[in-house]
Amino acid sequence: MSISTEERPVIVVNNPRTGAELYRVEEPTPEEVDKVYERAHAAQEKLRRMTVRQRLDELDKIKRYMIKNRRAIAQKITDEAGKSLFDALSCEVFPAIDIIDYYQKHAEKMLADQKAPTPLALFGKKSKVVYEPMGTVLIISPWNYPFNLSFLPFVCAFVAGNAVIQKPSKETPLKGLLEDIMSGSGFMPDALQIVYASRKTANLLIDKKPAKIFFTGSVGVGKKVMARAAEMLVPVELELGGKDPMIIFDDVNIERAVNGALWGGFVNCGQTCTSVERIFVQENIYEPFLKMLKEKAAKVVTLDSPRAAEGEESLTMGCMTPEFQIQEIEQQLEASVKAGAKIELGGSRKPGSHVFPLTIVTNTTRDMPIQWNETFGPVVTVTPFKTEEEAIQMGNDSPYGLASSVWSHDLVRAERVARALVTGNVSINNVLVTLANPALPFGGVRDSGFGRYKGAFGLHGFSNIKAIMVDRDSNRLEAYWYPYSKKKFALFDQLFDAAFAGGIVGMIKTAWIGLKLELLTRKDRL
Repeated sequence: MSISTEERPVIVVNNPRTGAELYRVEEPTPEEVDKVYERAHAAQEKLRRMTVRQRLDELDKIKRYMIKNRRAIAQKITDEAGKSLFDALSCEVFPAIDIIDYYQKHAEKMLADQKAPTPLALFGKKSKVVYEPMGTVLIISPWNYPFNLSFLPFVCAFVAGNAVIQKPSKETPLKGLLEDIMSGSGFMPDALQIVYASRKTANLLIDKKPAKIFFTGSVGVGKKVMARAAEMLVPVELELGGKDPMIIFDDVNIERAVNGALWGGFVNCGQTCTSVERIFVQENIYEPFLKMLKEKAAKVVTLDSPRAAEGEESLTMGCMTPEFQIQEIEQQLEASVKAGAKIELGGSRKPGSHVFPLTIVTNTTRDMPIQWNETFGPVVTVTPFKTEEEAIQMGNDSPYGLASSVWSHDLVRAERVARALVTGNVSINNVLVTLANPALPFGGVRDSGFGRYKGAFGLHGFSNIKAIMVDRDSNRLEAYWYPYSKKKFALFDQLFDAAFAGGIVGMIKTAWIGLKLELLTRKDRL
């Protein structure tokens, strides 16, 4: 992947499996960025007038198109990201259809006006909360799940009534895919626009002051996006990295836990922000767990496996996407091995290949980069622990807090540990499964970012949450309006004790004092 030095920059997109050039795409000019925003604002006005059901009907067009064309969509993702066709279909296309289906059943209720209680001191008034569109939203999406991590936040933003401008990663822009889906399905024009660009043009998009920025990517770039947005007070939601722990107690079915670790650690070639990266195993079963993990990892079909050569390459683990990420892993492994870590399996690739082998590392300490930094590749560390308290401490010993998993036959203990982990998502006796439920909010804490999308939170996060209080029009004046007087002050002072005393007596006293204030206000006017 590279950007040319021509007057108008060109992004070159390559197939990571073969290195072959797939296509080139020119970056937009500042004038073209302006036009994108003009069209988005025009679409926004239409969206603002649409009902939630009308927006869902628009998404239904996309849903039906994607179901029909799912294999072609998955193949396009595979060609650019290098991932398995199975991963593209199950982890990219299926969730995109599933979230539309979920909101078709629940979004109208989630975005409906909500009554709110009104205190006795404000008797006669009605309170409610309404959810309104924010405006044009900018989504900056990553290369590892180029369809899923751009489409799901788009759906949340669109259902809430917002037009969307999306800037995909220059590593996996999926040029033309979303455009084909929109045109082929008959989806409303300009409600979603894609801008293919590098970071320089991304800054132009931010400087146009969208209503909100939704960024998924690295911690370093996320900080830069946030800093630039802060200059214009543009709200930002950050979905960043993780160093997710998997805690396994000695009462588990070892084979199930091993298979969970295999998929959780190596799905999408480990290029998942919620990948299992640190495995902590209770010492009683540490050796048999490690032995079985190595044996099963050696059997996983990769692009270098004989089965791939026999024509099953679409069902392999796939390969890594960008070269720079492979080099980062190699540097982490080299530094950690020098510090005493032991590579039990894998650890090095064939020169020039993007196929990085499944790698298992032991004998690590917290100060090693392979144990502390996000690895973002098919690498897991395996470490023994003795007690529950030690497992929690080890699991939380990270700058990140995105996802985790706890494995135990004792579900009471498992939930106790899950609640003790400082993280946004926890799967019990499974891995990455919270992501599979569109009703659950997704997001992290600490260096993993902030904000939530999916579920009701995903719609409210893209809404202007407005409080409305309704009063009747009359000649009545409020007791707390001017003019002030000593009598008013004395009654308000008494109101404190009554209003917060609780119980039926407190309610009666509050009503009585309120009535006296009302009568006083009728007589005492400016």
